[in-house]
Amino acid sequence: MPVAMQDVMRMLCSISEKKKMLVAVEPSNRCRRLAIGGAILGALLGGPPGLAVGGTLGGLLGKAMTDDPFKPVHKILLVLSQDQRRKLFDRVKAIIWNLRWINNMELMELVMRSESLQQQLADMLVDFLKTELTVDVQFGDHLLGAGVPRD
Repeated sequence: MPVAMQDVMRMLCSISEKKKMLVAVEPSNRCRRLAIGGAILGALLGGPPGLAVGGTLGGLLGKAMTDDPFKPVHKILLVLSQDQRRKLFDRVKAIIWNLRWINNMELMELVMRSESLQQQLADMLVDFLKTELTVDVQFGDHLLGAGVPRD
């Protein structure tokens, strides 16, 4: 039975959420602009000491306003182009082609019950994101050394 691309995308979103998959995104230039703006304003109002204070305060304000440096993979999947979705869909079909199911709902249940299938699909998704979007994927539990004892 043919599987719908929309259902496959939903399934991949569920898997990526379950595995807490995140992608590092480029920080915005807002921090840099606020630091420079603060330095210029500080220099105009306070001379050389104002330059240092304004730059520091502008940088701190910009840092506080920056977005989270990580974006969930399921949000990345929602904004893929049609061509990228087709490539991803083809990769998923290569993994699930030999499964037997009656309808798309049964396929989703089969995958969500099988840790092995979920891991295969997650590995494929990581590879797809690395090759097609040239981004690194991290897993929420292992992010920034979480769960690793420190000395």
